[in-house]
Amino acid sequence: MPLQVSLRIPTGEVSRIRERLHLSITSARSQLVQSATQATLTDIIDSVPIETGETKREWESERTRLAATPPSSPTARQSLQSATNHAEQMVYIEYGTAHLRPRHIVSSAFARLRTRLSSLFRWAD
Repeated sequence: MPLQVSLRIPTGEVSRIRERLHLSITSARSQLVQSATQATLTDIIDSVPIETGETKREWESERTRLAATPPSSPTARQSLQSATNHAEQMVYIEYGTAHLRPRHIVSSAFARLRTRLSSLFRWAD
């Protein structure tokens, strides 16, 4: 014998329920973006090969700045945070030179983030 549940919601309540759900989803998405940004920047900082260099200071500065800044929401379905490292040598650390092997610090951190985020969701086949 199947179980059947029926709900009767007054017309005026439907819009309030939708608004609350939207606010909850927006807040959760914003928190997820901020947590992912902080975790990724920490991962990058921990991977920088020189403890006291400009590159590490730039990433630490970005992490601090973004921790105090909520993600922007350019659309109702999008939350964004962006970090930039202005240290000139960052490109050489990431991609290497003729005399320095590439470290792939940023691309590796994003690959690990992609794996962590994928584990949070069930994808339909």
